[in-house]
Amino acid sequence: MPQCKIESHTGDTSWAVWRVDENLEELWKLLNPSAEAQFEYHLIHHPQKKLEWLASRLVIKNLVEHTGALYQGIYKDAFGKPHLYQLPFHISIAHCFPYAVGALNKTHPVGIDVERPRKKLLRIKNRFLNSTEAAYAGDSLELLCKYWAAKEVLYKIYGRKKLIFRDHIQVQLQPNGSDISKGYINFEQIKKSYNIRFHRFEQHYLAIGA
Repeated sequence: MPQCKIESHTGDTSWAVWRVDENLEELWKLLNPSAEAQFEYHLIHHPQKKLEWLASRLVIKNLVEHTGALYQGIYKDAFGKPHLYQLPFHISIAHCFPYAVGALNKTHPVGIDVERPRKKLLRIKNRFLNSTEAAYAGDSLELLCKYWAAKEVLYKIYGRKKLIFRDHIQVQLQPNGSDISKGYINFEQIKKSYNIRFHRFEQHYLAIGA
């Protein structure tokens, strides 16, 4: 059975999580992808990546249908940002096996990410954190994970290349484990702030902003 759980975020934003318990054949039948989508799918060779691809699109399909609209597939622009065919809604997708997540906003760009604390984040923290963020996170895998997920969200909202996580994206995690933090994009003429909300489930952090 489909494992899609739809939640409301704020305003016109909704998000959903899909736990992949199905095999490729089951997900394929649920999605019934178009000919264009099938071409993209068959370019993927790793079985787990195929599962993530199918599940992430099923998440968006469920979110679209939850609004009462007709899902007609996803395409990616020149920057790799996903968009819906024939619909003006904004979407974002992410996966961290066995989970695929998606978000939909009817009026504004949206970003979503899902991560689990990993030791790799300790090795690369100076690549994506500025000095203030690195000092606050220390060696905490939990905080590093939240920083990474939040910056991924802001990167997806921006939707174009050239943003450097360490230099152009700042995140202010709130003390006492608050589920809401502030994120900032400061790049060229763009200076914007966003609220980022975290959700914790089964050793994963989901971050979403719009």
